[in-house]
Amino acid sequence: MMRWRRQDREKGAALVEMAIVLPLLLILVFGIVEYGMLFRERLTIAAATSSAARTGATMGKRDAADFRMLQALEAGLYDQVDSDVLISVDIFRADPNTGAKISDDVNTYAFDPINFPSCHWNPCPDPTSGSYYGFAGAGWIPSDRVTTLDAVGGGLDVLGIEVTYHHSDITGFIPGVDRDLVERALIRLEPDVFELAPSTTSTTT
Repeated sequence: MMRWRRQDREKGAALVEMAIVLPLLLILVFGIVEYGMLFRERLTIAAATSSAARTGATMGKRDAADFRMLQALEAGLYDQVDSDVLISVDIFRADPNTGAKISDDVNTYAFDPINFPSCHWNPCPDPTSGSYYGFAGAGWIPSDRVTTLDAVGGGLDVLGIEVTYHHSDITGFIPGVDRDLVERALIRLEPDVFELAPSTTSTTT
């Protein structure tokens, strides 16, 4: 009889311990899953953002520069190209010292594959598209971008791209995971024109 009571007490203690430990264990497991997926998504979007910046640096002053950047971004996102993930993209001229946006030189594109099925972006910066807006009202027209390298190695614009996207949680148990995030990349434009330093001549007598 005494042994049965001892066993009942041990079972009760085990149940109490499980009731305490199990929620903590579930939070740990769910946290690993949630933050693992968040980290994976951030790495993917950061890599795609850098790829888009490199494309923009190469395109320079060409009319299709912004559109090619957006295409490179989408190509780098693979299965994450979705209106539930992508929100908008800013392409801007950055201060070469601080990396901050120069307020008047910002082009903002909203990801809108429903209303712009061929272009995916509103407004559409594709020069070959019927919905091309010709950069009317744009803050930083590609043709205005400085791609001339001066004699002392300066003069090139710094291009920035800022991608705003939404990360959705999976389990709903971990607070702070479901939120909007931003990835950014800066790069100096590739030179199209090189200005030579004035030549100096010396005479000997």
